Amino acid sequence: MDQLAAMRLFVRIVETGSFGRAARSLAMSSSNATERMARLEEALGVRLLARTTRAVAPTQAGTRYFEVCRRVLGELDDIEASLAGSREALAGRVRVSANTAVARTILLPRLPEWLARHPGIHVELMLSDGRADFVREGIDFAIRIGGLEDQDLVLRPLGRPRRVTVASPAYLRDAGVPREPNDLAAHRLIDFLLPQSGASLAWEFEADGARTEVYPPSVISVGDAEARVQLAASGAGIAQTLCFIAAPGLRDGTLARVLTEWDTDAPELSILYPRDRHLPARTQATMDAFGGWIRDALQDAALAR
Repeated sequence: MDQLAAMRLFVRIVETGSFGRAARSLAMSSSNATERMARLEEALGVRLLARTTRAVAPTQAGTRYFEVCRRVLGELDDIEASLAGSREALAGRVRVSANTAVARTILLPRLPEWLARHPGIHVELMLSDGRADFVREGIDFAIRIGGLEDQDLVLRPLGRPRRVTVASPAYLRDAGVPREPNDLAAHRLIDFLLPQSGASLAWEFEADGARTEVYPPSVISVGDAEARVQLAASGAGIAQTLCFIAAPGLRDGTLARVLTEWDTDAPELSILYPRDRHLPARTQATMDAFGGWIRDALQDAALAR
């Protein structure tokens, strides 16, 4: 039995959740994949995969073996690529889970040009605001707003965005400009719905070192941060959002800031990855690029008025 080939097959099965999809990605038949996995489990003397009619998932032992396989195969691929030369070292798949608003407003506009300079890297970008399952989803690193999801993760801080309150100039011309948070009760407001709970996100303000959360009545609620800003730019009302999401509208004049003296800091943007994870050159290069773009975007957003 080719141990490395079996390990690669096992990793693909866990990542795809399917014998068929894993087999197709490795140009083999499903029956061949099933036979190889049976031989691998027999050689190891342990059951690695739990099969149901709908999906395939690793057992407890399989989860541990998956982590080992990913680390060993990643290190092997990195060494082989390094021996082939520096250009070829930046080659292979990198799977990233990124906060949805960060991906859409910061990463996606810059990604095509970067990939053109690194044609050997294949980025799989998963847009998600939930907790990242690094093992089951095969994620190399994640980008999140907030703290550590788990104590076994390394956190690389990128910067702290500001919460800003915005509306279109036309709306403010017609409805007036709020001078303090209590004035919002007389305005049309656009709430943000939290994806998991469906509850409205609090509006946060700070003055003289004291932070307050308010839940003023709104006329519309949406579960997408960019949609909230688009509604504000179209004149639907006032919205509170993160500075880098509002920055394009502030620059082109479709948005204007209000209540600037009550702006607050949002939780920090960070890159997360497992503490014991080997980082191949391709992963490190992608991580450095994404982190640099986010830092630059936060700095630029701080200047947008």
